[in-house]
Amino acid sequence: MFVDESKERGYYIAAAASARGDVAKIEQRLRKLRHSGRSSIHFNGEQNRRDMLLRECCQMDVRVTLYLMRGAKDIVARPALLRALVEDLVDARASSLVLERDESVEHADRRTIRDQLQRQQALGTIAYSHEQRSQRPLLWIADAVAWCHQAGGQWPTKAAPMVDKVIELERP
Repeated sequence: MFVDESKERGYYIAAAASARGDVAKIEQRLRKLRHSGRSSIHFNGEQNRRDMLLRECCQMDVRVTLYLMRGAKDIVARPALLRALVEDLVDARASSLVLERDESVEHADRRTIRDQLQRQQALGTIAYSHEQRSQRPLLWIADAVAWCHQAGGQWPTKAAPMVDKVIELERP
């Protein structure tokens, strides 16, 4: 599971996974879609290529679950959404979780994930890490879907073929 977020018009966490587990092939395809000289694809900076990138990503064997909370500060929304994500991962018997590296939240993320795993009596069942977006291209798909949903308009519809479900949590 590869996770990125968007913080505009609500807090969105997009969790992308290969439906058949062929992460290496998908990441290879994604690397070929980068602009030459760039280390990654970041949807916010892809104004002229968004349609093409979405069409390509929708053809890949990737499914995304989107977790959303509106009207709550980041410090409240992020841990609540991570707890819901981890609960779903345990229920699905997932084995790993990769979050985009953001040093400002890593410590809190690790604590939230560990505490949720402990609540579910699942410590040690899911490996989790924070990694650079340039190293894990499936983070780019999570970024694209989160961006599309926060942007609104036609964008959620364009990303819809990749989205399994949208889970909206009420703010506490």
